[in-house]
Amino acid sequence: MLSTVSDFFERRSKRTFGFIAILFSIIVGIVDQITSVEIHFLLLYLIPIFLGSWFVSREMGVYLAFFGSLIWFVSDSLSGRVYSSAWIAYWNLLMRTSVFVLFAVTQAQLRLKIDELSNLAARDFLTGLPNGRAFYQLAAKEMDRAFGLEPMTLACIDVMGLQWVNDCAGYPAGDQILCTIAHTIQQHAPRPDLVGRNGGTSFLVLLPNTTSDAASPMLEQLRTGLQDMRRKYSHPLTFHISAIAYSKAPKNIAQLIGQAESKMRRTKGEKKDSIQIAKVDELPLLN
Repeated sequence: MLSTVSDFFERRSKRTFGFIAILFSIIVGIVDQITSVEIHFLLLYLIPIFLGSWFVSREMGVYLAFFGSLIWFVSDSLSGRVYSSAWIAYWNLLMRTSVFVLFAVTQAQLRLKIDELSNLAARDFLTGLPNGRAFYQLAAKEMDRAFGLEPMTLACIDVMGLQWVNDCAGYPAGDQILCTIAHTIQQHAPRPDLVGRNGGTSFLVLLPNTTSDAASPMLEQLRTGLQDMRRKYSHPLTFHISAIAYSKAPKNIAQLIGQAESKMRRTKGEKKDSIQIAKVDELPLLN
Protein backbone atom coordinates (compact mmCIF):
# COMPACT_ATOMS: atom_id res chain seq x y z
CA MET A 1 0.00 0.00 0.00
CA LEU A 2 2.74 2.46 1.00
CA SER A 3 4.81 1.63 -2.09
CA THR A 4 1.75 2.23 -4.29
CA VAL A 5 1.16 5.64 -2.72
CA SER A 6 4.86 6.47 -3.03
CA ASP A 7 4.91 5.47 -6.72
CA PHE A 8 1.85 7.64 -7.35
CA PHE A 9 3.51 10.75 -5.92
CA GLU A 10 6.87 10.00 -7.56
CA ARG A 11 5.20 10.06 -10.98
CA ARG A 12 3.54 13.45 -10.51
CA SER A 13 5.05 16.54 -12.12
CA LYS A 14 6.13 19.41 -9.86
CA ARG A 15 3.37 21.64 -11.19
CA THR A 16 0.67 19.03 -10.61
CA PHE A 17 2.05 18.21 -7.20
CA GLY A 18 2.16 21.88 -6.20
CA PHE A 19 -1.45 22.41 -7.31
CA ILE A 20 -2.66 19.37 -5.33
CA ALA A 21 -0.74 20.45 -2.20
CA ILE A 22 -2.04 24.03 -2.37
CA LEU A 23 -5.61 22.84 -2.93
CA PHE A 24 -5.32 20.45 0.02
CA SER A 25 -4.04 23.25 2.28
CA ILE A 26 -6.93 25.49 1.27
CA ILE A 27 -9.48 22.75 1.96
CA VAL A 28 -7.95 22.11 5.39
CA GLY A 29 -8.11 25.86 6.11
CA ILE A 30 -11.77 26.02 5.14
CA VAL A 31 -12.64 23.03 7.31
CA ASP A 32 -10.59 24.53 10.14
CA GLN A 33 -12.49 27.81 9.87
CA ILE A 34 -15.89 26.09 9.77
CA THR A 35 -15.23 23.91 12.83
CA SER A 36 -14.24 26.96 14.92
CA VAL A 37 -11.31 27.18 17.31
CA GLU A 38 -12.09 24.10 19.40
CA ILE A 39 -10.69 21.52 16.97
CA HIS A 40 -7.05 21.61 15.83
CA PHE A 41 -5.79 20.39 12.43
CA LEU A 42 -2.02 20.58 12.92
CA LEU A 43 -1.31 17.17 11.39
CA LEU A 44 -3.41 17.93 8.31
CA TYR A 45 -1.48 21.17 7.72
CA LEU A 46 1.77 19.18 7.88
CA ILE A 47 0.73 16.60 5.27
CA PRO A 48 1.22 18.76 2.12
CA ILE A 49 4.44 20.18 3.59
CA PHE A 50 5.79 16.67 4.15
CA LEU A 51 4.78 15.48 0.68
CA GLY A 52 6.30 18.53 -1.00
CA SER A 53 9.59 18.18 0.89
CA TRP A 54 9.79 14.41 0.44
CA PHE A 55 8.71 13.95 -3.16
CA VAL A 56 9.62 17.26 -4.84
CA SER A 57 12.28 19.39 -3.17
CA ARG A 58 13.23 21.29 -0.06
CA GLU A 59 12.21 24.54 -1.77
CA MET A 60 8.73 23.19 -2.51
CA GLY A 61 8.37 22.11 1.12
CA VAL A 62 9.40 25.56 2.38
CA TYR A 63 6.96 27.29 0.02
CA LEU A 64 4.16 25.03 1.25
CA ALA A 65 5.23 25.71 4.85
CA PHE A 66 4.74 29.46 4.37
CA PHE A 67 1.50 28.92 2.48
CA GLY A 68 0.09 26.52 5.08
CA SER A 69 0.99 28.88 7.91
CA LEU A 70 -0.71 31.75 6.09
CA ILE A 71 -3.83 29.65 5.49
CA TRP A 72 -3.93 28.75 9.19
CA PHE A 73 -3.56 32.43 10.13
CA VAL A 74 -6.43 33.46 7.84
CA SER A 75 -8.62 30.61 9.05
CA ASP A 76 -7.83 31.50 12.65
CA SER A 77 -8.75 35.13 12.03
CA LEU A 78 -12.02 34.31 10.23
CA SER A 79 -13.08 31.84 12.92
CA GLY A 80 -13.50 34.74 15.34
CA ARG A 81 -10.72 33.94 17.79
CA VAL A 82 -9.97 36.94 19.99
CA TYR A 83 -6.61 37.49 21.71
CA SER A 84 -5.89 39.75 24.66
CA SER A 85 -3.42 41.68 22.47
CA ALA A 86 -3.27 42.04 18.69
CA TRP A 87 0.43 41.12 18.53
CA ILE A 88 -0.27 37.61 19.86
CA ALA A 89 -1.83 36.53 16.56
CA TYR A 90 1.31 37.60 14.69
CA TRP A 91 3.55 35.96 17.27
CA ASN A 92 1.64 32.69 16.79
CA LEU A 93 2.02 33.13 13.02
CA LEU A 94 5.79 33.51 13.42
CA MET A 95 6.08 30.46 15.69
CA ARG A 96 3.87 28.34 13.45
CA THR A 97 5.79 29.36 10.32
CA SER A 98 9.11 28.57 12.00
CA VAL A 99 7.93 25.11 12.99
CA PHE A 100 6.55 24.40 9.50
CA VAL A 101 9.74 25.56 7.76
CA LEU A 102 11.91 23.54 10.15
CA PHE A 103 9.74 20.50 9.50
CA ALA A 104 10.04 20.98 5.72
CA VAL A 105 13.83 21.32 5.84
CA THR A 106 14.35 18.31 8.12
CA GLN A 107 12.13 16.08 5.99
CA ALA A 108 13.95 17.10 2.82
CA GLN A 109 17.32 16.40 4.48
CA LEU A 110 16.08 13.03 5.72
CA ARG A 111 14.95 12.07 2.20
CA LEU A 112 18.33 13.14 0.80
CA LYS A 113 20.22 10.97 3.30
CA ILE A 114 17.95 7.99 2.68
CA ASP A 115 18.46 8.34 -1.08
CA GLU A 116 22.23 8.50 -0.58
CA LEU A 117 22.20 5.36 1.58
CA SER A 118 19.92 3.56 -0.90
CA ASN A 119 22.23 4.47 -3.75
CA LEU A 120 25.27 3.20 -1.82
CA ALA A 121 23.45 -0.03 -0.96
CA ALA A 122 22.52 -0.57 -4.62
CA ARG A 123 26.03 -0.02 -6.01
CA ASP A 124 28.94 -2.40 -6.26
CA PHE A 125 31.58 -0.79 -4.05
CA LEU A 126 34.41 -1.47 -6.53
CA THR A 127 33.04 -0.79 -10.01
CA GLY A 128 30.14 1.52 -9.20
CA LEU A 129 27.77 -0.66 -11.24
CA PRO A 130 24.42 -1.80 -9.85
CA ASN A 131 25.03 -4.80 -7.63
CA GLY A 132 23.13 -8.08 -7.98
CA ARG A 133 20.15 -6.96 -5.91
CA ALA A 134 19.83 -3.62 -7.71
CA PHE A 135 20.16 -5.30 -11.12
CA TYR A 136 17.33 -7.67 -10.21
CA GLN A 137 15.14 -4.64 -9.47
CA LEU A 138 16.11 -2.89 -12.72
CA ALA A 139 15.44 -6.03 -14.75
CA ALA A 140 12.11 -6.58 -12.98
CA LYS A 141 10.97 -3.07 -13.97
CA GLU A 142 11.90 -3.69 -17.60
CA MET A 143 10.04 -7.00 -17.55
CA ASP A 144 6.96 -5.36 -16.07
CA ARG A 145 7.13 -2.74 -18.80
CA ALA A 146 7.45 -5.41 -21.49
CA PHE A 147 4.43 -7.20 -19.99
CA GLY A 148 5.41 -10.47 -21.63
CA LEU A 149 4.84 -9.05 -25.12
CA GLU A 150 8.33 -7.92 -26.20
CA PRO A 151 11.53 -9.94 -26.79
CA MET A 152 14.27 -9.70 -24.22
CA THR A 153 17.86 -10.89 -24.04
CA LEU A 154 20.08 -11.24 -20.99
CA ALA A 155 23.83 -11.65 -21.41
CA CYS A 156 26.11 -12.98 -18.69
CA ILE A 157 29.80 -12.04 -19.10
CA ASP A 158 32.45 -13.88 -17.16
CA VAL A 159 36.13 -12.90 -17.04
CA MET A 160 38.71 -15.67 -16.72
CA GLY A 161 42.37 -15.14 -15.87
CA LEU A 162 41.99 -12.37 -13.33
CA GLN A 163 43.63 -14.51 -10.66
CA TRP A 164 46.85 -14.41 -12.72
CA VAL A 165 46.73 -10.59 -12.58
CA ASN A 166 46.17 -10.70 -8.82
CA ASP A 167 49.06 -13.11 -8.29
CA CYS A 168 51.55 -11.34 -10.56
CA ALA A 169 50.65 -7.66 -10.17
CA GLY A 170 48.73 -7.60 -6.89
CA TYR A 171 45.10 -7.20 -5.96
CA PRO A 172 44.99 -3.42 -6.55
CA ALA A 173 45.93 -4.08 -10.19
CA GLY A 174 43.24 -6.75 -10.42
CA ASP A 175 40.67 -4.34 -8.97
CA GLN A 176 41.70 -1.71 -11.50
CA ILE A 177 41.26 -4.18 -14.34
CA LEU A 178 37.80 -5.08 -13.07
CA CYS A 179 36.85 -1.40 -13.04
CA THR A 180 38.19 -1.01 -16.58
CA ILE A 181 36.21 -4.04 -17.74
CA ALA A 182 33.05 -2.64 -16.14
CA HIS A 183 33.59 0.71 -17.89
CA THR A 184 34.24 -1.03 -21.22
CA ILE A 185 31.02 -3.06 -20.94
CA GLN A 186 29.03 0.07 -20.18
CA GLN A 187 30.61 1.86 -23.15
CA HIS A 188 29.52 -0.85 -25.57
CA ALA A 189 26.14 -1.76 -24.04
CA PRO A 190 23.04 -0.31 -25.75
CA ARG A 191 21.68 0.61 -22.31
CA PRO A 192 24.56 1.45 -19.92
CA ASP A 193 22.05 1.74 -17.06
CA LEU A 194 21.18 -1.96 -17.49
CA VAL A 195 24.69 -3.28 -16.82
CA GLY A 196 25.37 -4.83 -13.42
CA ARG A 197 28.03 -6.75 -11.55
CA ASN A 198 26.79 -10.11 -10.40
CA GLY A 199 29.69 -10.66 -8.04
CA GLY A 200 33.27 -11.83 -8.52
CA THR A 201 34.20 -11.64 -12.20
CA SER A 202 30.66 -11.94 -13.52
CA PHE A 203 28.68 -9.13 -15.18
CA LEU A 204 25.11 -8.95 -16.48
CA VAL A 205 23.79 -6.96 -19.45
CA LEU A 206 20.06 -6.69 -20.12
CA LEU A 207 18.89 -6.00 -23.68
CA PRO A 208 15.17 -5.09 -23.63
CA ASN A 209 13.12 -5.50 -26.79
CA THR A 210 16.02 -7.39 -28.40
CA THR A 211 15.76 -10.68 -30.27
CA SER A 212 18.60 -13.18 -30.58
CA ASP A 213 19.34 -11.95 -34.12
CA ALA A 214 19.53 -8.32 -32.94
CA ALA A 215 21.59 -9.28 -29.89
CA SER A 216 24.28 -11.07 -31.91
CA PRO A 217 25.97 -7.96 -33.43
CA MET A 218 25.58 -6.09 -30.13
CA LEU A 219 27.43 -8.80 -28.23
CA GLU A 220 30.05 -9.11 -30.98
CA GLN A 221 30.69 -5.39 -30.61
CA LEU A 222 30.92 -5.82 -26.86
CA ARG A 223 33.43 -8.66 -27.21
CA THR A 224 35.52 -6.59 -29.63
CA GLY A 225 35.62 -3.75 -27.10
CA LEU A 226 36.78 -6.13 -24.38
CA GLN A 227 39.44 -7.63 -26.67
CA ASP A 228 40.72 -4.15 -27.54
CA MET A 229 40.95 -3.40 -23.83
CA ARG A 230 42.84 -6.68 -23.27
CA ARG A 231 45.40 -5.86 -25.97
CA LYS A 232 45.91 -2.41 -24.48
CA TYR A 233 46.83 -3.81 -21.05
CA SER A 234 48.43 -7.08 -22.28
CA HIS A 235 46.73 -9.26 -19.69
CA PRO A 236 45.88 -12.94 -20.40
CA LEU A 237 42.16 -12.58 -19.86
CA THR A 238 39.42 -14.65 -21.48
CA PHE A 239 35.86 -13.40 -21.95
CA HIS A 240 32.90 -15.76 -22.06
CA ILE A 241 29.55 -14.24 -23.07
CA SER A 242 26.46 -16.39 -22.68
CA ALA A 243 23.04 -14.97 -23.52
CA ILE A 244 19.47 -16.17 -23.18
CA ALA A 245 17.09 -14.68 -25.75
CA TYR A 246 13.34 -14.80 -25.14
CA SER A 247 10.92 -14.12 -27.95
CA LYS A 248 8.65 -12.75 -25.23
CA ALA A 249 9.97 -11.43 -21.94
CA PRO A 250 9.39 -13.90 -19.09
CA LYS A 251 7.47 -12.76 -16.05
CA ASN A 252 9.94 -14.31 -13.62
CA ILE A 253 13.27 -12.48 -13.23
CA ALA A 254 14.80 -15.45 -11.38
CA GLN A 255 14.09 -17.66 -14.40
CA LEU A 256 15.78 -15.21 -16.76
CA ILE A 257 18.95 -14.78 -14.71
CA GLY A 258 19.05 -18.43 -13.63
CA GLN A 259 19.11 -19.69 -17.23
CA ALA A 260 21.84 -17.22 -18.23
CA GLU A 261 24.02 -18.24 -15.28
CA SER A 262 23.42 -21.94 -15.95
CA LYS A 263 24.56 -21.47 -19.54
CA MET A 264 27.63 -19.58 -18.34
CA ARG A 265 28.71 -22.41 -16.05
CA ARG A 266 28.84 -24.77 -19.04
CA THR A 267 31.23 -22.50 -20.97
CA LYS A 268 33.70 -21.55 -18.23
CA GLY A 269 36.21 -24.28 -19.09
CA GLU A 270 36.81 -22.99 -22.61
CA LYS A 271 40.25 -21.53 -23.30
CA LYS A 272 39.18 -19.01 -25.94
CA ASP A 273 36.75 -16.12 -25.97
CA SER A 274 33.25 -17.27 -26.75
CA ILE A 275 29.79 -15.95 -27.45
CA GLN A 276 26.77 -18.18 -27.10
CA ILE A 277 23.20 -17.06 -27.61
CA ALA A 278 20.51 -19.54 -26.69
CA LYS A 279 16.95 -19.07 -27.78
CA VAL A 280 14.49 -20.34 -25.26
CA ASP A 281 13.18 -23.78 -26.34
CA GLU A 282 15.73 -23.71 -29.15
CA LEU A 283 19.17 -24.46 -27.81
CA PRO A 284 22.18 -24.67 -30.23
CA LEU A 285 24.04 -21.60 -30.44
CA LEU A 286 26.12 -18.98 -32.10
CA ASN A 287 29.91 -19.38 -31.74
